[in-house]
Amino acid sequence: MRTVTIMLSGLLVLGLAGTAEAKKGKDQGDAAIPQCGKNTKVARPNDEGIITLKEKKKRGCIIDVKALHPTQSAVGMDAVECKAEKISSKAKAGKLDDYLLADNRWVPMVRGPGGVFYLTDHHHLSTAVWNADIKDKDKKVYAFLIADWSNMKEDAFWQEMIKQHDTWLKDPAGNDITPSQLPKSIGALQDDPLRTLSAWVRGSCGYVKCDPPGAAKDDDELSCADKFPNVTCADAYFLEFKWGAYLGSVQEVKEALAGEASCSQQTPLNTPCLDNQYEKLSKALPAAMNAAAAPAAQQAVGTGAGYNPAVQTGIAQPKHCK
Repeated sequence: MRTVTIMLSGLLVLGLAGTAEAKKGKDQGDAAIPQCGKNTKVARPNDEGIITLKEKKKRGCIIDVKALHPTQSAVGMDAVECKAEKISSKAKAGKLDDYLLADNRWVPMVRGPGGVFYLTDHHHLSTAVWNADIKDKDKKVYAFLIADWSNMKEDAFWQEMIKQHDTWLKDPAGNDITPSQLPKSIGALQDDPLRTLSAWVRGSCGYVKCDPPGAAKDDDELSCADKFPNVTCADAYFLEFKWGAYLGSVQEVKEALAGEASCSQQTPLNTPCLDNQYEKLSKALPAAMNAAAAPAAQQAVGTGAGYNPAVQTGIAQPKHCK
């Protein structure tokens, strides 16, 4: 009996040691990703031009969303509300870090003059982290550097950003803006209802966007690129804004957005405004889907924008977060 007890005690010690070692390994793995700063190196794409998750973890960094500078003027706050809700839920379950470490949630950045970090994608994710019900110290994202133009003069830097399609210099009304008119922080991004509607149309395959490398699907459903293999999918820059501008010309959409439809307030998000906006845009969605399939859409958005001539039926109601 004494021998059995000793053996069980030994197994327990080994088990605890293994658990502690696993936790230590995880902590060390997280600690291996440094804070973003002057020593952050540009990530290197592989032979296929893809920056792998392994490379992101090797050269990437972690950054407070307050330190990120937007390269567009607006987001769809409806999507931000949903993402913020999910981030809050992940944090409460102790799974936020794993969620943000997923391959397709790393934020691409450019280092500009003065060492300022400009995010070139994932504005919605970053804004959701900003607005999530989590501690301020946890409002961070994992990021990787795609270019270092910190030695450039300000004007030359923005010319390069425009050339590389790393900025969208239009306001929610579609008017041209200058780089100096961009929001100075994530918390100052405006709401663009047309960006929200455009995302809904894309989600219902009204136009087809290519699946990005490393995309993590939330379910087992086929993507629009899978469902419509004969449609040339688009990986065009700022595709949703381009389609949003076209959808804004649809009469039913104009009527839905008559008056003040924007909900730009952050921390906290303006939930009553977003609820009202959701109802208006939901009613305009069928007309927007029909407009997306019309020949006029292809002429308006141009080639390489994922135009899908198939008229969609049985359009699902967009997810609404409260």
